[in-house]
Amino acid sequence: MTRGSVKARPMMQHAEPYTDCATCAVRAKNFCGSIPGRGLDSLTRSRRLVRFDRRQTIVTEGEPAVSFFSIVSGVVKLCRSLPDGRTQIIGFRFPGDVFAASDAETYTTTVEALTFVEVCQFSRPRLKRLVQAFPQIQARFLETSYRYLATLEDQIFLLGRKTAKEKVASFLLSYSEKAGHDRVHENDRINLPMTRTEIADFLGLTPETVSRVLTGLAREKVITVGVSHTLCLLNPGLLQRISGH
Repeated sequence: MTRGSVKARPMMQHAEPYTDCATCAVRAKNFCGSIPGRGLDSLTRSRRLVRFDRRQTIVTEGEPAVSFFSIVSGVVKLCRSLPDGRTQIIGFRFPGDVFAASDAETYTTTVEALTFVEVCQFSRPRLKRLVQAFPQIQARFLETSYRYLATLEDQIFLLGRKTAKEKVASFLLSYSEKAGHDRVHENDRINLPMTRTEIADFLGLTPETVSRVLTGLAREKVITVGVSHTLCLLNPGLLQRISGH
C-alpha cells in the first residue's frame, strides 16, 4: 500500500480492509466483478492499493499515462485545463468508478481527492495482461463506457438548457444516487465533499447562484442545509420535478 502520490515512493504493507479482492465491497460495481473466483489471486497481485488524503492530486493532466485506477472508497474530481491556466471540473467519481481509462499517452485530466480516497492502481502492462487472461473484462469496460457516455450526454443537456434551479436539483439527485443511495428517499442525508465554488464550476454557475438556489430550496422545505456540507433531502419527489426529469 502506498500513501500519497503515485510517483515513486516506497510501498508499505497494508493491513486495512480491501487488501483481498475477494472481500472488496465495490468489486461487483466495476470490471473486477467480471473476474471469476479462480482469478482473484491474479487480480490482487496485479494492483496496488494506494491512499490519498483530502485535496491530494492523484494524477496530473499532461503527465505520462502509466496507470489505470479504480476507486475503492472516497470521491474524486476530474478537471481539464487550458494553456492560460483556466480550469473546468468535468466530473466526479465514486466508489466502483474508474479513471485514467483513456488509451492516450498522457493523462487527459487532473484528478484530485475530495475526501480520503483509496484506489486500486494498475500499471498499463499489468492491466493488459489481466485483460488477456480474462477477456470478459472487455465487456465490462464497454458497459462502463456506455454509462459514462450517458452521464456526459446528461451533463451537456444540463449545461445547455437547464435553469440554475434545475441544475442544482439535478446535481443533488445525481450525487445522492452515486454516493450510495440506489433510490433517493425522504430524509436521506448526503455529505457534499466539494465546495460551493466547485459545484458552481461543474454546473456552469457562480458560487453565489448555487448558494442562493440552496437557500431557496431550503425555504421551500425541499432540503435542509446542515453544517459541514451536509444536506437532508426532505422532499426528493419535488426535487425530482424541479430538476426537470
